Amino acid sequence: MAHHSGNSLVGSSSLFPWTAAGLLELLASGLEGCPNLELEFSLRLGGGNLQSAGRFACWVNGKSAEDFAPLRRVLDCMGAPASMLAAQQNHQLAVRQAIAVAVDPDHAGAGTEFKLYLHGRDPVTLADRYHAWRWRPGSAPRTSEYVFHFMPETPSGVRPIQFVSEELRPAFARLLECPRLLQMSGFWLRYGEHGKIDQFDIALPWHPQAGSVQGLPELVQALGVPETAFAFWRELPIRHIATSVGAVSPLVTLYASASLIGSFPPTEEALQACVRESSRITQRAIEEEILQPVELLGPQESQPDLGTFRDLGSFYDGPIETWEAVLGPEMHYHAGIFESSYMNSSDEAMARAQRRAVTDLYPFLPAGGRIYDIGCGWGGPLEMFIRDLGCPSLGLTISRRQFEHVAACRLPVRWGDAETTLPPGQFDAIVLLESLSHIRDKERLLKLLRLFTRRLVMRVNCQDSLPPGTTFGGSMHMISSTRLHEMLEAAGWNIIHWRDRRREAVPSVAVWHRRLQSLPPAGDRHLEVFRAWCERVMTFSHDWATHNPLIEVVAERG
Repeated sequence: MAHHSGNSLVGSSSLFPWTAAGLLELLASGLEGCPNLELEFSLRLGGGNLQSAGRFACWVNGKSAEDFAPLRRVLDCMGAPASMLAAQQNHQLAVRQAIAVAVDPDHAGAGTEFKLYLHGRDPVTLADRYHAWRWRPGSAPRTSEYVFHFMPETPSGVRPIQFVSEELRPAFARLLECPRLLQMSGFWLRYGEHGKIDQFDIALPWHPQAGSVQGLPELVQALGVPETAFAFWRELPIRHIATSVGAVSPLVTLYASASLIGSFPPTEEALQACVRESSRITQRAIEEEILQPVELLGPQESQPDLGTFRDLGSFYDGPIETWEAVLGPEMHYHAGIFESSYMNSSDEAMARAQRRAVTDLYPFLPAGGRIYDIGCGWGGPLEMFIRDLGCPSLGLTISRRQFEHVAACRLPVRWGDAETTLPPGQFDAIVLLESLSHIRDKERLLKLLRLFTRRLVMRVNCQDSLPPGTTFGGSMHMISSTRLHEMLEAAGWNIIHWRDRRREAVPSVAVWHRRLQSLPPAGDRHLEVFRAWCERVMTFSHDWATHNPLIEVVAERG
């Protein structure tokens, strides 16, 4: 039997009694003193039963190998396979790691399953990567990979509802229509060793109480779980809902997780109480600081319907080959910043200018910080933020075709409308590179973004000589630079940088005009609108530049 003394772990793992109490004692001893620990436990529903004991995890947050060394010692004491120990030690760009256990109360020891979770970042794209190893004492480990997708679907059109068994489908359909889920979150797909999806996991980052999640009470009923068994857990704030794919008998697991407050709980009952209390604190904070202020903003002035979303999205779709011919191989759909206003329309000058349009923003962006790129287009700037600044970044585009392309480049991206989705969490900076003009209710968005970032970095196409109106095929809702300034201040932003970059940017039109002239009419509405716009600007470029500033603005939350 293993014995614990202070922070040391002594004993033979093969003789360790794999009970919930013994494992908690091991975790408490091995991880004592680790900062930023998170605890988790889960409820297993299925077959008419609710299993509430024997399933828990401990997450360690960190950045260096030293941060995760205590977890390695715990794994070693558990008798983890050598391949797992090597994976844990060599974990690239680690963000957090966890040990999870599932104890079968009827077969303590042989019935215990262990899991190692490794959350890191892709070394090239800095996208989140989750891998897991599962093993039982004396058995070889099984591996799996988790891939996250924002609602409503993956780039290939996969939706979680298609994995749900017939008897659970009505309840899951209702759950997946939850407005907050659609606005700010999504789902994980778990791929087993043979690349087959064997589980999906719905993420609920606002920690709602289980009884308040639409569709969940119906799901509990469909699983045959008695209301008396579920009643005790109705007020439990939950973080994930997972279900097996292709199982003979459907199983659903509810996960609750929260930061550890105080000392490590000595019993499973104490662990659950700790998670309950801490997650309630998190839930209240998210409600008060994010969700209630969002609701106070009310709906946007002219709420678009699904048809409007699809129409605007399809306007910006188009064959990738065509747009590569117009935009260049780096796929920057924004004006370049040239060294002078001289109309140098060479491809080489344009490539330099478009890269400069991004790099000129670098002094305002925190190296290594999280960036949300609203209106990321075909992903050119997004790739530069990640490559040059080491910023874990996420792009948002309304175009389905752009979404597919950016995802194919393995860059983190979501598909949606900036006015009907919410930034998924806190960001060090939010960037709108020539995308604010596509927003209908600019005042509401500028107020909303203050809830999710301290810094706003934008380059905005403005129209000073004409009253507000739509242009560019009705996709751009123009305002003056004066009105932009007023909106930012009214929304509570402090402007720290303001500069008109139009004179340096106008040569971009000459490049686009030349490239578009080489393309025959193709019946693409976006392409023809772009062609006509370039023709008009080229006719009186000096006057147009004078009356249509391109405002570079950086603002901080007041």
